[in-house]
Amino acid sequence: MRVLVVKTSSMGDLVHTLPALTDATEALGDIRFDWVCEPAFAEIPHWHPSVGDVLAIPLRRWKGKLHRLLFSNDLAAYKQALGAERYDAVIDAQGLLKSAFLITRFTDGPKHGFDRRSAKESLASSVYDVTHRVDRSKHAISRTRELFAKSLGYALPETGPHASIDLGRPQELADRLVLVTQTSRLPKCWMGDGWKAVIEDALPQFSDIVLPVGSDAEFETVSKMAEGLPVRILNQASLNDVAFEISNARAVVSVDTGLAHVADALGIPMLALYGPTKPGLVGPVADTSQILKSSTGKMSDISASAVMEWVSQTDTVSAA
Repeated sequence: MRVLVVKTSSMGDLVHTLPALTDATEALGDIRFDWVCEPAFAEIPHWHPSVGDVLAIPLRRWKGKLHRLLFSNDLAAYKQALGAERYDAVIDAQGLLKSAFLITRFTDGPKHGFDRRSAKESLASSVYDVTHRVDRSKHAISRTRELFAKSLGYALPETGPHASIDLGRPQELADRLVLVTQTSRLPKCWMGDGWKAVIEDALPQFSDIVLPVGSDAEFETVSKMAEGLPVRILNQASLNDVAFEISNARAVVSVDTGLAHVADALGIPMLALYGPTKPGLVGPVADTSQILKSSTGKMSDISASAVMEWVSQTDTVSAA
């Protein structure tokens, strides 16, 4: 059986889709998935052993000017690539107008997706051949697992995997702390002085403290914040490389961003810092993850001492 998955972004959304692939593989056996996503996240689908081809289509590049895409040579090329294979099922797990009208409708195979009441954008459901009702109050992982089960015709397990990610993780974790300090939305960032205090407090406990960043601007910010401290800053490393660093870590502290979901999926002890956003429907779910949310919604009100206390207890957390 060959299935095409449409889940283009963001990083966390792609990670949240991986458990559904594991459900389907365990239920149906001989199944292969191809996947359509943004080029920036093209490494993520390959973390699952049942994924074959990845079609990287950069719709984000056309944000704010999609009307131009309709008359561009790029759209013709996308249509040709999307229609090149006949699939037993196409599952649009994005549920957005752009995924439905600019990707899913050009694919070859029975098209499945959320119904009008379940999709993020109800009009998207008009593209699908078969629509499925999935409660929008459920966590994103549960919603996607249910959509796949209904689309492919198997019973959803009462319990199931959080994710299947194989990065060659060793049996013994490194003496490493990963601090994910940057995200694209400034209100979700925590104060630099807080991070510096956490680093200084953690130095006797960890031989390797790693701070990944995704741009030159983030590199400059983190370099100033950690000036004079013996840390490693990963500047614009590949997702595979950053995920491997996380997979070998003893603990992770992260703001609300995609790498937090990677740590959560890998089962690495993690403290996730939340301010203005609500973690209920898309936040960490693993038993190894803990959420520290500001009572005021402001990241500046998160206590550095609370973060340091959690980090100091990671030996106990890891052992558990």
